[in-house]
Amino acid sequence: MSYKFPENIQRGILNLAKSEQHFIVQTQNIIQSEYFESEIHQLIYEATLDYFRKFHKLPNDDVIVEQLTAKANARNVRLSEIRDELEEIATLDETYRDNPEYYLDITESFAKRESLKDAIRDSIELIEQERLEEVEEIVRKALLVSRHVDIGKEYFSTMVDRYKKQEDGDVIKYQTVLKSITANLEGGNSPKELCYVVAPPGVGKSLYLVNQAVTTMMQNKKVLYISLEMSEEKVAARFDSVISRIPSSDLKSPSTVLGLKQTLGKFKKHFPESGLIIKEFPTGSANVQTIRTLLYNLKNMENFEPDVIMVDYLELLRPVRNIDSEYAAQQRIAEELRGLAVEHEILVWTATQPNRDGKKVAIITDAQLGDSYGKIRVADFAISLNQTDAEYEEGKARVYVMKARDAKQRYIVMMDIDYSTLVMKQSSHAEVVTDMEDIKNKLEQMNAG
Repeated sequence: MSYKFPENIQRGILNLAKSEQHFIVQTQNIIQSEYFESEIHQLIYEATLDYFRKFHKLPNDDVIVEQLTAKANARNVRLSEIRDELEEIATLDETYRDNPEYYLDITESFAKRESLKDAIRDSIELIEQERLEEVEEIVRKALLVSRHVDIGKEYFSTMVDRYKKQEDGDVIKYQTVLKSITANLEGGNSPKELCYVVAPPGVGKSLYLVNQAVTTMMQNKKVLYISLEMSEEKVAARFDSVISRIPSSDLKSPSTVLGLKQTLGKFKKHFPESGLIIKEFPTGSANVQTIRTLLYNLKNMENFEPDVIMVDYLELLRPVRNIDSEYAAQQRIAEELRGLAVEHEILVWTATQPNRDGKKVAIITDAQLGDSYGKIRVADFAISLNQTDAEYEEGKARVYVMKARDAKQRYIVMMDIDYSTLVMKQSSHAEVVTDMEDIKNKLEQMNAG
C-alpha cells in the first residue's frame, strides 16, 4: 500500500520528519514506512524514526547513511543513491515549510485511509467467524487515527490553572439526589467517572437512576437514559411523574395530559439547556460498542451530546468480547463503561445487583458483591439502597455510600420515597450515620416500633 501523492510532497514529509521534531512526534504513530512509494524513501524514513526513538533527537544525513549501510546492501540499494536522494530532499524548495500544517493534515488523512483499509481487510475473517462486535471495534479505532498527541498534564506548570478553575467555578460537578452526599463530594460527581447504585431487585435501582437523571437535568445538563429492561414509554412515564409530581396512577387519565404538558413546558423553560433521550435496547443485545454507535448517531443526526449517561442496568449489557465467566464478564463490562466515560468525558451512572446475601443483610456493602467484586473496583463512586419491609411501608430507605474516591465514604443517609409520584429525596433533618453499631441500634428501634 502506498500514498498516492506527488514525489515532492513525499520528500517534503521526509524533510520535515528529519528536521522538525514536532512533526515526527505527531506523525510517528500514524506513518508506516511502506506508505512511501520509493524504497529509498522508505529506508530514509525507517532510519530517521529508529534513530529518533532510540536517542530522542533527529539524525543528520551522515548518520542516516551510516544507519542504512547494512540494510541498503540487504535490499540491493546503493548508498550513493541514498546520498543523492538526501541531497535532493535537502535542496527542496522550502516554501512548504511555511505551511507545515498542510503536510500534517494530508499525512493524517492518508494514514487514516490506509488504516481503514487494513481494518476492512482484517474484518473479513472476523465476519466469517461472526465476531461482529470486534469488527466495530477495529473500524472505530481506524477512524480515530489522529496526529494529535495528548502527553498528559505537566504537574508543576499547570498548578495555577488547576486551582484557578476551582476558584472560578469552571470545574464540572453533577449533584446527587441526596444533599448530604453531594456536600461530601464537594459538589457532586465529575465527568470521566463511573457510578453505581446497588440494590436487590425491587428496591428501587431504576427509580433512583430516573431521579438522578432529573437532578442532572435541573443543572441544565443533557442526559441519555439507556433502558435494557423497561420500554421507552414506561421509562418516560416515570420521568413524567418525577418532574411533574403528578401521581403515576393519575397519568393514565386523559384529563391530566394538559397539566402534564404545561408542567413539562415550564421545566424546559426554566432549564433550557437540559435534554433527555430515552433509548431502549432488547435485553442482552447491547454492549458498550452499541452505546458508542448510539452516541455517534445522536451527535451527527440530532446534534445531541449527553453530559451524563444512565445505563439500566449493568448485568443486562454484554461484554464486547465473549467471556465465559459471568463475574469476569461483569468486571469487563464495568471496565468498558468507565473507558467510555473517559473517552467521551462524560459521567456514567449504572445500576447493579448484589449477590444473594444482599437480601439477608441490613446494609449492603462491597462484601455483598462476592465474586463480582471486580466490578466495584473499577467504580469511582457507589451507593447501595437498603430497605426493610417496614421501611417500604413508610416510604423510607437507607442509602449507604460504599465507595467514593478521594471523598468521605462508609456512611448512611436516610431517604424518603413517595411511591405515588416516584420522587426520591433526602429525609428532612436526616442525620448522617457513620458508626455501624449506631446503624444496628437504629434498625432495632425501628423494627421494635
